[in-house]
Amino acid sequence: ERPPHTSMMKSSLVPLVSFLLFVWGGLSSSAAAFSHGATSFISPAVSVSQQHEIISRRGAVHHFSGKRTKELCKLRMTSTTVESDITIKSRRHTLGSRRGTTALAGAGIFLCTLLKSNAAIAKTAATTVSTAAAPVILPPMHKILLACLLPTLLGFYKSEYGVSYGYGTAMAASSYLILASISQSAGLPLALSFASSTKPAAILSSLTATVNSLRTLLPASLPAFHAFALFFYGTRLDFFLLYRELCLPRFRAMRERIEDRAKKQGSRLKRTPFLLSCTFLYFCMVCPVLVTTKLCEGMSMSCAVGLGGGLASFLEKSLRLSVILALSGFLLGAVGDLNKSIGKMLKGEDTLITGGIFRFFRHPNYTGEVIGWSSSCLAAFLAVALKAVTDTSSNGGLHIWKSMAGFLSLSVMGVTGISFVLGTATAGLEFRQQEKYGDSEEYKQWVKKSWVGFKMGKQKKADSENIQETTEE
Repeated sequence: ERPPHTSMMKSSLVPLVSFLLFVWGGLSSSAAAFSHGATSFISPAVSVSQQHEIISRRGAVHHFSGKRTKELCKLRMTSTTVESDITIKSRRHTLGSRRGTTALAGAGIFLCTLLKSNAAIAKTAATTVSTAAAPVILPPMHKILLACLLPTLLGFYKSEYGVSYGYGTAMAASSYLILASISQSAGLPLALSFASSTKPAAILSSLTATVNSLRTLLPASLPAFHAFALFFYGTRLDFFLLYRELCLPRFRAMRERIEDRAKKQGSRLKRTPFLLSCTFLYFCMVCPVLVTTKLCEGMSMSCAVGLGGGLASFLEKSLRLSVILALSGFLLGAVGDLNKSIGKMLKGEDTLITGGIFRFFRHPNYTGEVIGWSSSCLAAFLAVALKAVTDTSSNGGLHIWKSMAGFLSLSVMGVTGISFVLGTATAGLEFRQQEKYGDSEEYKQWVKKSWVGFKMGKQKKADSENIQETTEE
């Protein structure tokens, strides 16, 4: 559904490995949060620094293992024995006159700590990061521009590469520069040190350290979470494009057809204006992350549940929600692409996929991208509004709006441009599917029950031939 297209109809499919790594990271972070909460409840005598050291050195899984649980119990109750049926029986007078702590009490501890896991992990991470935090020094603008420009130059080699690999790599590289600056200021560098050794064990150790740094950093830093959302999107897009080119001959044939049409238009140098406009669009799409990094330094992803607290509290909660929606939108597109790839692999390339996430969204990848980029842009405006509301100067925060006006304008240009591309692609794909499947009852029922997403205009009949060349279900 995400064909290569010289007018920037792009492909966006998450590789299974990248998606599973992301899910694993999230689950591991939740496990670490639960472990931290359980440690604080069972053994209050243990200092906070000791608990942090346990979590950071042993990791969430080892920390929550049976062996570690016994060690923690010994710190709180020296004479406690752990029975095989997980029933904890106290043999001393603890907590006044209470005796005989049972498995039911253990279940209560589990439930309480689980309910507070999100707040616990964010609080723990924020405490750990704040001890080594330094002011964030953003990378120079020319480096971010180069990160957007250099991948796009692949379009001189293959016209389609400028809006496929160039697009994904520009998003991943530019957001990584910002994410690395944030992590460096927090004392959690993300650079992978492969130069010292190329042995698998050393590489695995470096990757593990980077993943652990991200697991600590993301709950503790809203700008880092925002930058990671774009990094995730660009990285998984590149992996999918590579998979598609290596494993699906029809996409290689389509790429060559697009290249043949581009060659007929003249020399490769004539692609320069188009590729420069792509570079500018990619830079505009990264600008919201620059805004949140400049204005939201020190803000974590933890948020008190409930309403109230005035305008500043409302803006703060909305800001956190917007960056979560940005990542959620990109995940929606990833799930849709994975759903379609598996469906066509099992049922055939000409199969109309209507199950799974497609039961609700006809084009989840396009829809997810629009949600992701719109939420990212919204986060920039909410960050400026929050900073202006909490500003105590005499002009009421007006100078903050003025200082960020340039970045906000570029952010609007970015989301407008990519939304136009995605909306036009959605209309084209709708037309193509209607031509191919419009007479089937399955298609008619699917259209009635599913949401088309953000569609821009209607495709004309005269463009049918071009759609067939550039649009694939």
